[in-house]
This record gives sequence, structure tokens and C-alpha cells, in this order.
Amino acid sequence: MPRLDLEGVTTPFLGPLDLSVADGEAVALLGPSGSGKTTLLKAVAGLIPHGGRIRFDGRPMERTPPHHRDIGYLSQDVLAFPHLSVAASLRLVLFFDQASAGRRAERVRRTLELCAITHRADRRPDQLSGGERQRAALARALARRPSLLLLDEPFSSLDPETRRQLWAEVGGLRRTLGMTALVVTHDPEEARVLADRVIYLRDGKLVQADKGGASTGARSPAR
Repeated sequence: MPRLDLEGVTTPFLGPLDLSVADGEAVALLGPSGSGKTTLLKAVAGLIPHGGRIRFDGRPMERTPPHHRDIGYLSQDVLAFPHLSVAASLRLVLFFDQASAGRRAERVRRTLELCAITHRADRRPDQLSGGERQRAALARALARRPSLLLLDEPFSSLDPETRRQLWAEVGGLRRTLGMTALVVTHDPEEARVLADRVIYLRDGKLVQADKGGASTGARSPAR
């Protein structure tokens, strides 16, 4: 799994800021709405233009398109293929992999098991509960076994009981797979459950770090 390094990263509403995430570490980005948490995730994913450097294992990502960045992205907006079953959507995600059809089928089966959604493999999104839709979305994010997992408040719309259950499941799954992760949340409890370290953002700046982490303040405020 790669080390993630952000060096002087800027957008019109963010930074410049520096942040390092170690191999296999999960860092939570905690702060109020508008503090720049989602913007930072989108910059890492290559979904918005940015200044500065973003490196995976020392390799600059600026010229790497989003679909080649080896990232799994799970957001609060569950984007699903409405006409496809859970299993069929995973097969589509894996369609361009170089593995054989048999290996891809095994990956689908294993991913369904990991995300506890095997019993709904043949259901379409409109036939799933909120928690099941999130598990299906997580399965899509993990199907290709990305090196970096980005979680952007994916559980915020769920009821408290389901939300806490998924925190435990996703945290355990991430540790089992040894994945590096960035977790966006405004909930301190969620940050503590899902992450090894908590970074606080305000007005596009890193202002504080918990659990021994270091943060670097921005040189100009966000607007």
C-alpha cells in the first residue's frame, strides 16, 4: 500500500497545505461544513485541478488521470447503476481488468462476502435498504483492491444504529486489507472509530492533529 504525501496542495478554497499518510494508516479529516474536507479528497482523487504536489509512494500524480490513480472513492451520494444488480455492477467495474474471467468472477464473489452483501447479489439498487446500498457501494469501491480508500461521509444519511454497525465493519475490513485511507467526517465518534489519526480543518487549513500526528498550517485562508 502506498504512502500518501501532499506538498503545498492548493485550490481556490484550500491550503496550501502539507500532509503525509503512512502505509496502511487511516487519517480522518474532521471539521465543519465548508472547511475544505471534501475538496481535499477530490484533489487527491484527481477530480478537481490543484496546485502543489500529490505523491503515492514518491510518484507524482499530477499527470495521472483519476481512473489510473488506484483509488476507491465512497461518498455520501451513492452513485449506482439503477438497471444492474449488485453482482452485475461489480462485474462491470472489473470488466477492463487484465485478469481472466474466472479470476474476475472469484473477485466478485470474494468482494460480496467481504462487504456482507452476498445475500443481495441479484438485487437492483431500488430493492435494497439504505445500509445495503452503502455496502454495495463499498463493494464497488473495493472491487479492484485499490491502494487508497477515500471515504467522504458515506454513512451520514443512515440511522444511528446502521451507521455504527457500518463503522465497525468498514474499519475492520480496512485493517484486514491493510488499506491506506482518508476519511472525511464532521462526527468525532466516527473519526475515532475509523481512523488511526485525526486532522482538524478550518477554512481550508490544517489547524490541529490528534494521536501524535503533525499538521502544517496554510499560508493563505480559504474563501
